[in-house]
Parts: sequence; structure tokens; C-alpha cells
Amino acid sequence: MPQQGRVLAIVALSGFAIAAPSAQAGAWTQKPGGGYQKLAFNYFTSDESFGTPAPGFEQFDDLNLNYYGEFGVLEGLTLFTSAVGKSLESRSGGETFSTTGIGDLDLGLRYNLVNADYQLSTSLLFKAPYFYGENDEVPLGNGQEDFESRLLFGKGFGPWGYIGIELGYRFRLGAPADEFRYLLEYGFKVLESGYLRAKLDGIQGIGNGRSVGDSTSGNPLLNLEFNIGKLETTAGWWITPKFAAEFTATNNLYGENTLKGVNYMFAVVYAY
Repeated sequence: MPQQGRVLAIVALSGFAIAAPSAQAGAWTQKPGGGYQKLAFNYFTSDESFGTPAPGFEQFDDLNLNYYGEFGVLEGLTLFTSAVGKSLESRSGGETFSTTGIGDLDLGLRYNLVNADYQLSTSLLFKAPYFYGENDEVPLGNGQEDFESRLLFGKGFGPWGYIGIELGYRFRLGAPADEFRYLLEYGFKVLESGYLRAKLDGIQGIGNGRSVGDSTSGNPLLNLEFNIGKLETTAGWWITPKFAAEFTATNNLYGENTLKGVNYMFAVVYAY
């Protein structure tokens, strides 16, 4: 699919994304009736991998539009979900394959356990793989359900910003290996309306996959077992008290059986 056509396809998919609810990471929960919503356009490209690539692999491109946010339901209880429209293109062995459609849908709840000078919360998440086919040229997902439990810690330090620590376990049905997930975050305010944020976001496969996947499916990001560590750096600006714009670069720092590369994201945030 030509690049211009892929971009137009992603924009067309935004109608689905905007109709879905959403999620903000972190230990803090929303007040009842409050929320945080983010619409993000992402571009990832790679022609390198951690480890030995599949025979014939040349390049992989992922254009996607992601809607991600959260809604305060009760005091200390937040509903979150995310949806994504993807346009994928994979070149292997001199041939080009592409798929455009809706990827996995995440649904979850986060509950605040401690609300003091620090925040301690727990979350449960379900990944629903029901919006794409199993025979796509470039698969949009693994096609199996995931269940994740996570413990989240957050603490603010006034003018020195805040930190966040998250630890989770993702149970995956079918062939893919279960995963240990971890995240370290630091953010702070810049001037009156700006902010900077950095995250180290990691996934460690625990070795119980039925077999190690490869890239022959056309999507080298869907190996059945892999490790990855990503460094995400964000610069944002509150245009009004409720609307912000963000630019994020996420670099795949280390890993095994997955792709190297950098993801670039531009997002619009609405908080209320």
C-alpha cells in the first residue's frame, strides 16, 4: 500500500478509536467523573533486530493511531481501556506484505490501596483480540487473550517532580510465553505549562512458550517469546488547563528475539 494511502487508512480508522474509552498509566486514580484521554499518532520503523532475524527479513513499518485513557468510576476506582488502528507493512525476501485494521483492545480496572504521601494501587487488565483476522498478510496481533495483574507505586516530590514504579505479570493463553512486566518513570514540570517525562518500560518472557516464534508470519513484533526494554522520553505542553500536546520518542534499548528501532509519537491529551 502506498505511504499516502496508509496514512489515510489510519485516519479513517480514527472514528473507531475515538468511540472507545481509554487509560493513563500510573498509580494515581481519577476522581469520580474525572478522566484522562489521549489520542496518539505513532510511527515505528526497523530494519534491525536483537538476535538473528528471520531469513529474508528486510524492513518493518508500523503506522498506528492509538486512543488511550481512563475514567473515574468510584472513589479510588478507575476504568481504563485502549484501542488502536494499525497499518503494517513488512518487506521480506524481496516481497512486500501489508495489513490495515483494528488491533487488540485492552480493558481494565485500577484500584487505589493507599492514598497518603505516596500512592499504591493495583490493576487488572484483559486483552481482547477480537477485531482482526487470523489470516492477515501481516498479523495485527497474536489472536489470543491476555490477563495481567499489576502493582503500581507513585510518589510526588513537589517541584522535584514525581516517580512511578510498576511491576506486573501477564498470563497469556495459547502458545505465547507469559511475561514479567516492569516500568520505572520520572517526570517533572518545566516553567508554568510544560513538562518532561522519561520511562523505562520492560517485558521479560518467562520461558513457558510452546516454541520460540520467528518473523515468517510477516510481523516480527509477534514472536511467541521475547524480551524488550524501551526508553521513552516525552516533552509536553498544556495549551489550556484541560488540553495538552506531547511529542515522544521511544527507543528500543535492549532485547532478544524482537526488533530494534525508534517509535515517534505525537499526541493530544484531554484531562478533566
